[in-house]
Amino acid sequence: MAAVARPHFYKVLAVALALFAVIGFSRTYYLRPLFDLPPLTTLVQLHGLVFTAWLAVFIVQTRLVAAHRVDLHMKLGAAAVALAILIVTVGFATVAVKANEPRIHPSGLTPPQFTVVGLFSLGLFAVFIASGLALRRRAGLHKRFMVLAMIATLTPPSSRIIGMLGLREHWSYLVPILPTLFIGWCLVHDWVKHRVVHPVFAIGGVAIVVAWPLRLLIGRMEWYQPVGQWIARIGERI
Repeated sequence: MAAVARPHFYKVLAVALALFAVIGFSRTYYLRPLFDLPPLTTLVQLHGLVFTAWLAVFIVQTRLVAAHRVDLHMKLGAAAVALAILIVTVGFATVAVKANEPRIHPSGLTPPQFTVVGLFSLGLFAVFIASGLALRRRAGLHKRFMVLAMIATLTPPSSRIIGMLGLREHWSYLVPILPTLFIGWCLVHDWVKHRVVHPVFAIGGVAIVVAWPLRLLIGRMEWYQPVGQWIARIGERI
């Protein structure tokens, strides 16, 4: 069974990651009309639309490679690059605007302080995407960096799933667990197939896991307060 499943690993992983994100945002975005929630702003709607497009492209790209249509994969890559830039741009704008919303976060961070969470996610996403593009002619490295970029975006859906499960009081401890499970899946796959863990998954996975407590720590540091307030001021102008 394992030998048959291995060639399909990235196709299955892509669908699993996308499904996880859709479930996480089901109540607040995809199925929002079914709940008594206020309407979304145009910016948030755009953010959701761009991210949804990214999920679709991510799945299609893995299937094209599995079907040996590398030519189409490379052509669609241009659209993927444009979407990645939009995700970072619109994502930062969303983080900045939400920094002015009077919310109480389970982490205890104020809205300006909480911007560090979004910045880390966007930063990791951008670094992994850039690395994947730079190494696009080295398939083994390219595909792993693209997977890590997708996993780096799972903090928001993880947070919402935890809220749906009524576990907000344990938010700070549970949010990193769900993305870590995906990282673990990647590491196990590499070990089962190659008898060695690829350094991209190992180092990138550690970076994603360590980034979680680090961002919460930085958000509480005195030097970050003016940074968060500066981002909030940007949000006031959007």
